[in-house]
Amino acid sequence: KNALASQPTVSRFFSRMDEDTLNQFLVIGRVLRKKIYSIQMPPAVILDLDSTLLDAYGRQEGRAFNFHYQSNGYHPLVCYDGMTGDLIKVQLRDGTQYSCTGVVDFLQPILDEYQNDYPAIRILLRGDSGFATPDLYKQCEENGTSYVIRLKENGLLREKASCLVD
Repeated sequence: KNALASQPTVSRFFSRMDEDTLNQFLVIGRVLRKKIYSIQMPPAVILDLDSTLLDAYGRQEGRAFNFHYQSNGYHPLVCYDGMTGDLIKVQLRDGTQYSCTGVVDFLQPILDEYQNDYPAIRILLRGDSGFATPDLYKQCEENGTSYVIRLKENGLLREKASCLVD
């Protein structure tokens, strides 16, 4: 407990955070990835795309009602390393944004980093049905990235997959 920051110190830290601070955290993550990969380069990486609700109370800018979660807050995009659970990137968005909104612009710097810095690593993108968008499929294909994106069950999918079920 003696090694932890006090509540006032944590509050001062958060009150001074801005977009530059968040970008510096992304740079730190990239530097750490480079160090880790210099020790042991993984043969493949699973980029796990997701979005989540960050509850917010009061009148914070960007706080909004999200119908999927039935709550007020922010709806950030996140990308994790699916094998290690390490956070690769996060982008804060207001609560009204749909899961895939802005995902192509969010993902491209990550794909560029891996293609430029680690061309030997195979990349697989994984996402839930909120990321089922042709723009994301096209981006993956243009960048040589394999992808697995869950689709919501519907009549057309059931019909097309019926031969696989039998």
